[in-house]
Amino acid sequence: DSILYPPTAAKFLVDRACAAGAVLLQGQRVIAAGRERICLHGGSELRARWIVNAAGGSAARISPGLPIRSRKGHLLITDRYPGFMHHQLVELGYLKSAHSLEEDSVAFNVQPRRTGQLLIGSSRQFECETPGVDISLLNDMLARACWYMPRLKDLSVLRTWTGFRMATPDHLPLIGPFTEDDSVVVAAGHEGLGITTSLATGQLVADYCMGQKSQISAEPYAPSRFARQVSHA
Repeated sequence: DSILYPPTAAKFLVDRACAAGAVLLQGQRVIAAGRERICLHGGSELRARWIVNAAGGSAARISPGLPIRSRKGHLLITDRYPGFMHHQLVELGYLKSAHSLEEDSVAFNVQPRRTGQLLIGSSRQFECETPGVDISLLNDMLARACWYMPRLKDLSVLRTWTGFRMATPDHLPLIGPFTEDDSVVVAAGHEGLGITTSLATGQLVADYCMGQKSQISAEPYAPSRFARQVSHA
């Protein structure tokens, strides 16, 4: 495994897009999107043959009906302890915890940073839309981390925070045309793997818009799979 810092990766991709002719609009909230038109807060509009909805937590607001649920997670980062550990450690039960659809869960996951700091996780919560830190869940997460690595108890914590992962019922992302409007191409619902799979997702989206055959099948990720499940039921 390797560790990627998401803000740096995002900036790199934005810079490449702008160098290729993209225009970056910041601080302009999308009110609605569809029928080859994007409505922005303030009344202005953008028009395009294809609209890519890669809005993460706002994807279902922009395209109502997308089966996306938020899963809240906690993280903390320690002070600098160079040489304390040299590679990421994850418990074997991490995937089971990550794939739980209904219950709150914690799992042992520690990643060293080049600075000597340690990033400690992880937790997952459903039906919790507030960004505040849940002290009880945070304590459970830390207790599990210290059970695996008792020396963590001796370290100082600098900061704790939360975030939201966007999950789908079958754990697979939504990539492809929106069932209600084929001018909208969805790229959302990747849960904790958005950065990891961003380049492949972008290629699938580009292939669809260009009418090209992809190197892998996009069928497992098509948003229409949920419409089919409803009709079969």
